[in-house]
Amino acid sequence: MVDTAMHTLSTLFRISPSSGVPIYRQIIDQVNALISSGRWPEGTMLPSVRQMAVELEINMMTVSKAYA
Repeated sequence: MVDTAMHTLSTLFRISPSSGVPIYRQIIDQVNALISSGRWPEGTMLPSVRQMAVELEINMMTVSKAYA
């Protein structure tokens, strides 16, 4: 995962429930953007579903859908 000493998931991901874009899609898009920008090195493991859900304060099923 990205160096958590420098970044927490809540600083890397901006989830907006009112954006009209499903939250799972926001996660997918933001992971792709982080990889493309080099902020999340390709091949680096994603956090666990539980960790992502807890830190972003979203449902674990939503994270699971994004990871599928």
